[in-house]
Amino acid sequence: MKLVTADMMRELEEISFSEYGVSSLVMMENAAQGFCEKLESETGSVCGKKINIFCGRGNNGGDGFAIARLLSVRGANVTVFIAFNPDELKKDARTNYELAVKFGISISEFTGLTGDCDIVIDALYGIGFHGDIEGEELEMVNKINSSGAFVASVDMPSGASANDGSVAKTCVKADLTVTFGAAKIGQFLYPAKKRVGKLVVSEISIPNDVLNSYDSKLFVLDESIEAFLPEREENSHKGSFGKVLAFCGSKGMCGAAVMASEAILKSGAGMATLATPKCISDIAAQKLTEVMTLSLPSDDGESVSKTAFAILKEKLSKQDILLCGCGLGTGDGVKETVTKLVSESKKPMIIDADAINALATNINVLKKKNAPAILTPHMVEFSRISGRSVEDICKNRIGTARDFARKFDVTVVLKNADTIIACPDGRVFINAVSNSGMATAGSGDVLSGIIAGLAAQGLDASMSACLGVYIHSLAGQIARQKLVEYSMTALDILNAVPFAFMKIKK
Repeated sequence: MKLVTADMMRELEEISFSEYGVSSLVMMENAAQGFCEKLESETGSVCGKKINIFCGRGNNGGDGFAIARLLSVRGANVTVFIAFNPDELKKDARTNYELAVKFGISISEFTGLTGDCDIVIDALYGIGFHGDIEGEELEMVNKINSSGAFVASVDMPSGASANDGSVAKTCVKADLTVTFGAAKIGQFLYPAKKRVGKLVVSEISIPNDVLNSYDSKLFVLDESIEAFLPEREENSHKGSFGKVLAFCGSKGMCGAAVMASEAILKSGAGMATLATPKCISDIAAQKLTEVMTLSLPSDDGESVSKTAFAILKEKLSKQDILLCGCGLGTGDGVKETVTKLVSESKKPMIIDADAINALATNINVLKKKNAPAILTPHMVEFSRISGRSVEDICKNRIGTARDFARKFDVTVVLKNADTIIACPDGRVFINAVSNSGMATAGSGDVLSGIIAGLAAQGLDASMSACLGVYIHSLAGQIARQKLVEYSMTALDILNAVPFAFMKIKK
């Protein structure tokens, strides 16, 4: 599903006004009508219910006045609260205020006393919010949040940014957000995502041609990504679905290597080989049945030595995909071997965990690569390779990830509760599903294996990353339904991967 920022939404509206003759007043009426329909689908008929509406002085408030009128017609007992002089209202907002007055809607200056109600509607700021909330508007937001009623926000919870998901110190926490025209990117990013509640998109007469042709380069992963699942011919063999070399593992980190390797095969690759230091290769071989193993030299008895590169290079010449990093350790041999692999490999690479850390002091080696690369860092790892603090990244995760992807011509999977996939061409995808059960050691190793398995079947880097994140998330949901989030482990996610594929195929 396509996403937009606040400025993009205004541009879409302006195109609709100027090129198609859709009036802004008609669009506001459609927004109000759509809101009322979505509200009733969630709460049932509003007839006889007491509804308090908090309106701001801009277009979001104009929507609120129109909503008040339409809900009143449907039999609701509506009271509107404002914290400004109505003479400040302009254009469509003023028109709908005057209509509400003519329809006999009770419009009161907010004094802090509102009375009990069944539903509270937040129409204070919408997608135009930035900065912080102060004065009477702050008191209004506090009143909304403490009302105990069902809270519905118009377009965006007041206090939340439609552009980056940031929130003010005080922000409306909605049960339902009805957004107009197209979903906004901030609605899928934390911390705003937590305030949105159930999100519903309502049409407001922006022509389909305008929406479909508008290139926002911003998307949320949804069921449509399932169409890119690689087809499998019945008349095939193991070589038809690709060979993956997984360069992973070190002393004490055998589990990461094993889970990543198994995820490769569970995701459809035809063959997988785990190349791991001699100190754990026998343990790995005992745990793995279908995955082949390759023992690599280890000078310190913990991680690979520098001489491992020659062995890996020879083996990689007969493989299709390289996965490196899961549980690899931080020895000198790791750093040198990873650097050489990145600069010399002609096979697409998935670079994870300790392989990312190995590149931190020599990140420009990515500019020397000869094949597509997917990096799968969590926030701290991304901080190391981007040279920016975690706090700084959090202020603009999309922009930071996109800039890095463009600069180094790589696909970045920035892992978080709302994982971001940034592609070299500027496209950005957000994973819509959050699952606290996936915040467990080894979850990222399973993800890397899934991405590698998909890449082995011929998907390009960006689509391997997007579909891999989607399937990983879907497997996590299945595991959560069976086990509850408190008890989930990475192995549970791995074991649910086949069921995720089954769900997609059905």
